[in-house]
Amino acid sequence: MKLIKYFIQFLIIITLFLIFKVLGLKFSSFISSKIISFFGPFFRSKNTIESNIQKALPNINQNEIEMISKKMWGNYGRILAEYVFIKDFRGPKFNNKIKVNGQDILEKIKKDNDTVIFVSGHFNNFELMALHIEKSNINLATIYRPLNNKFLNFIMERVRKKYICKNQIKKG
Repeated sequence: MKLIKYFIQFLIIITLFLIFKVLGLKFSSFISSKIISFFGPFFRSKNTIESNIQKALPNINQNEIEMISKKMWGNYGRILAEYVFIKDFRGPKFNNKIKVNGQDILEKIKKDNDTVIFVSGHFNNFELMALHIEKSNINLATIYRPLNNKFLNFIMERVRKKYICKNQIKKG
């Protein structure tokens, strides 16, 4: 049964990706934000999300929790749409879409050939950090958790290795 569910998810995502490719980044990002804001809560427990927000922000009211949750789903939608255009983030086409703080630190790391550990989280499009570090000619390896959906994971691993960071280390 899970295999059928995963295959249906795969078909939906591939269909969205084809539509996004035609629409372009800006419009796709907007549309995907709206789609995932609407459908996202059906796929994840609202109670878990609200509980996690309350743990992080204990003095928050219900309206603020709902606003944060809606923005979270919208952000996931934007990230989804950006995967279609991820290769364009490697080149100059979308340089104006990324703001880098600390490029001088990256240059020093590269110049001194230092060994460092970069720590990130799932903030906005978290893939862009690794993409930019590798684009800055720093030898980088990223650790990732494979997706549960084997159909989508195959695509994500290819996209990550080809456009984000060629050295991918599977968690575990």
